[in-house]
Amino acid sequence: MRRALASLATLCSAFLVTADGRAAEPAPRILLTAPLGGQTTERVVTITGRVEHLPVERLTLVVNGIPMSVAVQNGTFTQPQVLSPGTNSIRAFAEVGRTTIEDTTSLFASVPSKDLRVTLTWDTTGTDVDLWLTGPDREKILYSHRQGAAGGTLDTDVTTGFGPETYTQARLTRGTYKVEAHAYRIERPTRVEVTVVRYEGTPDEERRTFRGVLLKTNDVLSVGEFTQP
Repeated sequence: MRRALASLATLCSAFLVTADGRAAEPAPRILLTAPLGGQTTERVVTITGRVEHLPVERLTLVVNGIPMSVAVQNGTFTQPQVLSPGTNSIRAFAEVGRTTIEDTTSLFASVPSKDLRVTLTWDTTGTDVDLWLTGPDREKILYSHRQGAAGGTLDTDVTTGFGPETYTQARLTRGTYKVEAHAYRIERPTRVEVTVVRYEGTPDEERRTFRGVLLKTNDVLSVGEFTQP
């Protein structure tokens, strides 16, 4: 049904005319092309979409309340995303003057619950920033060591800008967790943002956001830490 409505809107836009008989400018649109709702058993999905009649180089993608910047290339965008158990809300939008152009969808994921999700995003394209997480056992999880003995996993490793890089862990252990951002390759100062979510989707859900700036390649920024009692 959604595809049919999108096709109908495209067809109608081709025949829009103004009051004086001139062809009207087609309306700008953002369309999410995958996923298109429904259910999945996959933990990591690729969100794709296209932008029509809207000259933007990036837009904002919000998944379960966590915003991230996404590059638009040749009118399309693509973004890997780790899903949460249950209903996942997805919104893609761009602001043009005082107008917000957007599309939304939701996807139900039948996947195991996770006690911890850590998401790193940054604000420059063509750059590679790495998420490092060190747990109470002092084991560091990063792109070259993505699976930890305590059950944590670096699920996504993005090397072309903006992120997200996502770490999840099924069960938290007591102690302090340290979050770092490593400038593997940057050409200009880059702002980073880390969102830490514990017990997502439960009455005990807790969210914290940490921010910082990386100045040059090989810089390591201690973004923040939290303690599990």
